[in-house]
Amino acid sequence: MRLLRPSLALCAALLLGAQDPAPLRLPLPSTAGPSLLAALKGRATARALAGPAPTLPEVGQLLWAAQGENRLGKRVVPSAHAKYPLELYLVTSGSPDLAPGLYHYLPAGHQLARMADGTPQTLLGAVKGMQAWIKDSPAVFMVAGDSSRIGEGASALNLTYYEGGAAAQGLLLQASALGLGAGTAAGVDLEAVARTLRLPKGTQVMTLLPVGHVKP
Repeated sequence: MRLLRPSLALCAALLLGAQDPAPLRLPLPSTAGPSLLAALKGRATARALAGPAPTLPEVGQLLWAAQGENRLGKRVVPSAHAKYPLELYLVTSGSPDLAPGLYHYLPAGHQLARMADGTPQTLLGAVKGMQAWIKDSPAVFMVAGDSSRIGEGASALNLTYYEGGAAAQGLLLQASALGLGAGTAAGVDLEAVARTLRLPKGTQVMTLLPVGHVKP
């Protein structure tokens, strides 16, 4: 029996179909806006958050403030030996210019890679014991890291958490500057979050940062 060879065009189509969608390029971050002092004065924890979820430009600004590149190959947050162990993720309920889902921030190129469908309610709500104010928020940013990029042991882990704290503060201050409400989640099973979202092996979620509009 004669075997038919697939055409090159068919092979290419099958290969492209198996690949993930191309990352979404975010708008360039703005350097205009309120002063740092104003952002510091306005920063406050908000746990009653309403939609709509941050727009695409707002998402880009928030992610850039936490882990974006402010010069070639270097990021806004200091990193031990420039190893950059952090990874940022976003679960959003969606806005007119950004579909609901789980996203991974790519600092090089300032892009968003879509990972899965869902919303904070469907994805984070699947985590046992998840607090209502977190899963009901229109968007939740996640600071995660892989300390093995720095080294082994407690020192590498401490440096990763130090960097994660700096990234979280950058995002919270940017939320303040944008007039958005935000907070830091505590008392959450972060290992369960990583498992539920199927994050890469070795990635530890360090904090969740719900963001939205403060309810009156």
